[in-house]
This record gives sequence, structure tokens and C-alpha cells, in this order.
Amino acid sequence: MALSTLETGRTKFQEEKSLLFLLIDKYAKNKAYDAIVPLIGEALKYEPENVDLNYLAGYANENANQVAIAKTYYEKVLQLDANNYESNLALGLIYLKDFLSDTENQEAQYNAQNHLLKANEIKPYEINALKSLAMYYEKAGDATQLDRVNMLLNQLTN
Repeated sequence: MALSTLETGRTKFQEEKSLLFLLIDKYAKNKAYDAIVPLIGEALKYEPENVDLNYLAGYANENANQVAIAKTYYEKVLQLDANNYESNLALGLIYLKDFLSDTENQEAQYNAQNHLLKANEIKPYEINALKSLAMYYEKAGDATQLDRVNMLLNQLTN
């Protein structure tokens, strides 16, 4: 009900910023990321420095399989806040996926390592970053770092 009301209001009052933001928020809560993608650019025109909005733009585009576009939004978040855990992790995972599928891709390897280490530096005991680092170190053949990360993961999960 509320969603259809917002969509109707947005159709009638396209210049109304508050309706746009409410609609995006509603879509985000419903995990309707495909619906966010066509709207997020307009919202960012109003608030280009909004870290949360830029992150949501990246996340929505990543979920819509527009990874190259997602990367630009995640990078924008890091320009605004270099210590943003979510964007560092997201970029690290994107590059990790590229590295895992092509171990000769040195750019992906370098970027995966840098972003995952930064995420781990920001939140040292966050399980997702540690698991991702373990995957990275295993693929990179760094047994020493893999052992260190696995030991920490074992401590945190037991």
C-alpha cells in the first residue's frame, strides 16, 4: 500500500525530492535493488556527497549485475570516507572474484589484497573480511598469512 502510494506520488510530483528519497528507502527495505538503479542517479544529484546513498548505488548496481558501475560508486564512497568498511569489503570481494577466476590478473590480485586488508584493518574481528582474506591467501599461496587468518577465525568462531 505505502509503496504504491509513493510510486503514484512520484509519478505526479517528479520534482519532489522527499518522495524520491522515500521511494528509494522503501525499495531498499524491500530489497528491490533493480528498482533503485534507475532512480539513484537522480537522488545523487541532490546529495552527491552522501556516503550512504553512494554505497546504496553501488550495492544496487552490483545486485543488478552491473559490477563496473558498482565499482565506481564504491570508489566514490572511499573518496568521501577512506575508512568505510562496507565499500572496502565490497570492492575487495569484487576483485577477489576476478582474481579467483584468473590468477594471472595482477591488478585484481593487488586490489583484492588492498581492499580486504583495509576492511580488516577497520574491523579486525569481522568474520566476512577474515574469510575473504583466507580465500585470498589460499589462492595467492601465502601459507603464513593463511595460517594467521585461519587461527584468528578459529578463535572467533569457537
